[in-house]
Amino acid sequence: MSQVEVLIRTLTRAFALCGILFAEAATSQVAPQPQRVAIGDSYRIAGTLTNASTGETINRAVVEVLSEEDQHTMASCVTDSEGRFALDRLAAAKYQLRASKRGFHVGFYDEHEGFFSAIVTGPDQDTTHLEFKLEANAILSGVVTDDAGEPVSGARVMLFKRPTFQGAGDRISPAGTASTDDTGTYEFGNLSAGEYLMAVLAEPWYAVHEGSPARRNPALDVAYPVTYFDSTTEEQSAKPIVVAAGSHEQANISLHAVPALRLSAPLVRATDYTTVAPQLQQNVFGTGFPYASVGVNIPPGNTAIEMSGIAPGSYTLTQGNPQRVVDLDLTSSVQVDPNAGAPANPVEGRIRLLSGAPAPADMVVTLMRIDNGPGQPAYAAEARQGSFRFEGVPPGDWAFAVTGGGRTLPVMTVSAGSRKREGSVFTLRDRGPQLTVTLSDASTDVKGFANKNDRGFTGAMIVLLPKNPAQWRALAWRDQSDSDGSFALHDVAPGQYTLVAIENGWDLDWTSPAAMARYLPSGMSVTVTEQSGALMRLSTPVVVQGR
Repeated sequence: MSQVEVLIRTLTRAFALCGILFAEAATSQVAPQPQRVAIGDSYRIAGTLTNASTGETINRAVVEVLSEEDQHTMASCVTDSEGRFALDRLAAAKYQLRASKRGFHVGFYDEHEGFFSAIVTGPDQDTTHLEFKLEANAILSGVVTDDAGEPVSGARVMLFKRPTFQGAGDRISPAGTASTDDTGTYEFGNLSAGEYLMAVLAEPWYAVHEGSPARRNPALDVAYPVTYFDSTTEEQSAKPIVVAAGSHEQANISLHAVPALRLSAPLVRATDYTTVAPQLQQNVFGTGFPYASVGVNIPPGNTAIEMSGIAPGSYTLTQGNPQRVVDLDLTSSVQVDPNAGAPANPVEGRIRLLSGAPAPADMVVTLMRIDNGPGQPAYAAEARQGSFRFEGVPPGDWAFAVTGGGRTLPVMTVSAGSRKREGSVFTLRDRGPQLTVTLSDASTDVKGFANKNDRGFTGAMIVLLPKNPAQWRALAWRDQSDSDGSFALHDVAPGQYTLVAIENGWDLDWTSPAAMARYLPSGMSVTVTEQSGALMRLSTPVVVQGR
């Protein structure tokens, strides 16, 4: 089951609960039965629902069978005292199996990283002995205090999650934001298991940053630096918080006020005489947040702008016209040189479809940084009549992602003048080039089966990788095999690929050529062309490889 379908079913979680089983009726209905039920030509899906962490059975949980076509609830039941469930009178078809209970994540059968296995009913399909594992919600809470041990209310607590592995394009990603109450308490509920990092932004309630330097009270001109768990102001020293499924973790953070800093930056005028003010952005785990300076002062002459109340830390300043991007590690007040930083130039271009068709009207182009250069990690712009423009992008390595017409359109090549590069990545030098981004609007579905020991295999990680590694970022597809071993990869672009199926491969860095090198030789070669049509069925199954 693909990630696109996961997004669709996430938006359609309207529980139409029916056929609720109670007491003896539930027990008798979920007792082990032959696969084929003697009710016309119908079939049964049955099994046991268990806690993924403890193995304990889960009673009084709702189990639903959803239509694969539109995620409509076809049947539902409630697990009995031993966690058993059974859904009868089902036609021979492919279904999504979903379970929910308060205190647990809503989950699909054999779910991994947003992929799951659908259940296929029909002759010779064993669907009555399923072990359905559901992950319990985790909770992370704590208290934020100040130097005196008093609670800090209104603090912004930011949670980030580390990726399962550090593959190409994988970043520490925001996982939620909470505010502390008047007791300094915050809480994140409904968390999945994983490794998290935490940062806190706050302002001392008594801080005063106004007035001239001669009249300013140093005891009140203070700020809280970004503070990471466990109460460190050094990002590299932040302590990971390991959250297990169903656990309740506690993470308290203490803030310490330090002298606030001031930053002076050029205030310039554009050619149309409008004022171009510098923009300050605070950096936390690779994510930029606009910095709301407590005080802003524009001295006579309008040649510079002074920002006050700034806490020590990591920032990015965009200044001047044309723009320049400066990475700042502030430990003291500073006056920024107008020529400091890397030039940030406009990046513009046009979209071209391989088929020659017009570009969709609702197209959005995203630039994502794939190195550790200055500036924000991503930019987004609408493509109007197939043309796009980004203002002030600093030099570095970037990757394009494009959506339009309700789907992601694979990037085949990026061209700058006569230079063409396969895939979605390009390198921006000192001057912003005029680019041509070529997309595939083909929509070939590749369907097949994953087998092990000549039988369909459930839950294999299916990966379709371009033979050209430069295209892996833009043209790789994944899925998970269903209960009969079937899989479907949607909207595959034309190209030469290697298809692999891996048992227990969900903790494998499939984006790494080195990690995948041992599996590619035993994979299946697949060629998709513009003439492949809407559906391409593989004539032979792909063999599932072990770890």
